[in-house]
Amino acid sequence: MVSKEVKASHELVFKYSNSDFVYNTSSDHGQDMMSAFDSLLLEKWKAADDASLFNYKVDDVETKLLAGKYKFVVQMNANRKIMKRKSQNILNVVQPFEPECFNFTKIKTEEILTNLHYEQNSPKTVDTVGKGTAVLEGSVVINNAPICSNHSLLVPFLDQCQPQVLNEKGLMIALHTILLSTTPDIRIGFNSLTGYASVNHFHFHLYYLSHKLNIETAECRRLAGPCYVFKDFPCPAFVFQLENKDVDELIRSVMKVIKLFLSKEIAHNLYITRGTSLDGNSTDGEYDTVRVILWARKPSYGIKDISVFATAVCELAGHVPIYSCDHWNNLSEEDIIPTIKGVCEEEFEDMSPKIMRLFLDNNDVE
Repeated sequence: MVSKEVKASHELVFKYSNSDFVYNTSSDHGQDMMSAFDSLLLEKWKAADDASLFNYKVDDVETKLLAGKYKFVVQMNANRKIMKRKSQNILNVVQPFEPECFNFTKIKTEEILTNLHYEQNSPKTVDTVGKGTAVLEGSVVINNAPICSNHSLLVPFLDQCQPQVLNEKGLMIALHTILLSTTPDIRIGFNSLTGYASVNHFHFHLYYLSHKLNIETAECRRLAGPCYVFKDFPCPAFVFQLENKDVDELIRSVMKVIKLFLSKEIAHNLYITRGTSLDGNSTDGEYDTVRVILWARKPSYGIKDISVFATAVCELAGHVPIYSCDHWNNLSEEDIIPTIKGVCEEEFEDMSPKIMRLFLDNNDVE
């Protein structure tokens, strides 16, 4: 277990409140637009890299934008396939936490980059940083087999040993983390069990990618209520956005769908990114919302098998790490689309009318 003394260390705690949130950013990627949170995280990640805490280096990962309609961002990372920790044997969307298996209580102290503490005195009053009681806690730890530079893991309430099942507080911590950043490069992803999660301990992937993804600005149409769908993207998904700075309402909407997925044992992936408003009224050069993209997908049972690329959350979002050197030079958009489309298309068609009724009827899933 990570000791309470270590987690309480002043050097490892980043305290924040609503007053630290940034709701609008530039849409330009790769610029030096760092908040205090961004700077701290990138500094800590580099220190971990300098200390050789990772299984391999990713500072020279080759990156290219594939020609085509969707401009997939692909990166050559053969090391991840052969040097990543062996995945756990996942058989169901919900499985009990197993303390004897690898989990994040077993990591070394130096693998913790920082701990996030959200503080408020009451549910309706957020106090200044440094006062009040922490009501949300999340640990940012290294991923020792990173996809790209700065790839980390966000673990809500690490020492509570929760299984890899999305819940309200965890989603809130993830959204808060996005809002602490001033750069559109920051991304957060979640793989459910049987949705390519490899560790059954509640966590998100957190990383910075200095390239635009199509999903940041892709046009959407309203399905029902706050739920939209892409008009044209190869991986059909359910899309939500932050409106009127109301994080709680966004969480309620997303969690309605998550609870429906869980009740029907539907594997899923979730991606959070800055982007343009779903109604198409954004100002040029500005990202004025946070998009939450949710895919229902075919399950992937057992231990993951990766050949050319995986079909996890990053890949569905259009950021595709490639694990086969033999396929790298001649890779095309047409090589990727059938695979990622096939993972989601049937489940999307099946779940769409159910989700439409969910919001039209304004019912919660118990």
